[in-house]
Amino acid sequence: MPANTGNLLLDSLSPELRAEILSLGRAIDLPSRTVLQEQGERSAYIYFLCSGVASLVVTMAQGGSAEVGLTGHEGLIGAMQLLGPALMPSQSYVLLPGSALRVRSEELCQLFHGAPELRGRILEFLQQQCISLEQTTACNKMHEAEQRLARWLLMCHDRSRQNTMTLTQEFMADMLGTRRTTVTMVAGSLQERGMISYRRGKITILSAQELEKAACPCYRICSDALHNLYRRPSAE
Repeated sequence: MPANTGNLLLDSLSPELRAEILSLGRAIDLPSRTVLQEQGERSAYIYFLCSGVASLVVTMAQGGSAEVGLTGHEGLIGAMQLLGPALMPSQSYVLLPGSALRVRSEELCQLFHGAPELRGRILEFLQQQCISLEQTTACNKMHEAEQRLARWLLMCHDRSRQNTMTLTQEFMADMLGTRRTTVTMVAGSLQERGMISYRRGKITILSAQELEKAACPCYRICSDALHNLYRRPSAE
């Protein structure tokens, strides 16, 4: 029986199917800023994240970009291209360093169409991604910067399983679609109230419970979708 990989989707599969995927893949390290998927292209590989966090970002033709999703050890990067021939609408790169199982897209696509159990789990993961995308899209329009930053930090925390994360103010501003001065002000307020510690590009979450109180209700909706993944029996 293959040992657990750290990837929740892989570890929810039957031992036989997990072993088959592991035989197709290669374990790799993922340094920060590693590009996993280019916008407007199809990738030769799909990545099951075992640790770390990847960000999905859409860059507009006229300039500027926005984060549209986060993925950690709950899923995989490149799942959308298993569904059809469309080019990928976003770039994906490593936000917080970790590791992954890298599998060739063609080989996983064949298994996806031939194994109902795998197909069911991947579709469940994509459903969770859609729920989070819809909720955060509304959140970014309706809620204040402090609520959105608290939500985003908690979402990174849930996926990285780390209390301390390397996140610059400039980067957080890009991800939230706001000004760096706004992030400076909001992060300073959260630090003064004892929720986080921020120094030299490193954020430490001191109280996730208090940080959730500062976040909007969108965090709980996204968190519930994440934590309920793979709880139901898989398709056979």
